[in-house]
Amino acid sequence: MSKPKDKANETEQEIDAETEAESGAKPEPVVQKGPRREARITVGWKVTVEKLSERSHKLPEALQAVYERVKVDGSDVGKRAQLTIRDVSMNGAFLEGEPLPLLSRVAMVWNVPDFRKVEAVGLVMWRRKEACTVEHNGKSVELPSGFGVLFEWMSLESRLEIVRRIARDIRD
Repeated sequence: MSKPKDKANETEQEIDAETEAESGAKPEPVVQKGPRREARITVGWKVTVEKLSERSHKLPEALQAVYERVKVDGSDVGKRAQLTIRDVSMNGAFLEGEPLPLLSRVAMVWNVPDFRKVEAVGLVMWRRKEACTVEHNGKSVELPSGFGVLFEWMSLESRLEIVRRIARDIRD
């Protein structure tokens, strides 16, 4: 069962909506709760994270001269940490804790209550290097340090369970 929504997450959603409105960007049409592009639920699940190495790609010789690729930070491969998933969607999650370098590839394992252990692999797409306080609607809101992961791989059954929980949360 998901925890009640916290003020920090609601504020992040409101700030995202205001930024979209100011930039003129329009979210893709999806079922959503709140202003975010993708429906998500607020949770407090403990997760084990391990930093993985970059996947190697053997290119044909003709392509090697003209092909460029983003290089990810290769330090700390194999480093593990116990973090907390604060919100999750079918395509990604925000993990509270010490942030990893951008584009780090990570393996994650966590238990979903009344379901089972979930395993996923993802990429760090954004990070908040340290906790901060923002003013929003006349109130101070504490935002924790952490990072956003885009899921690269997760079983279909696990994604469907997350979608079921989001749908249940939207109905309530």
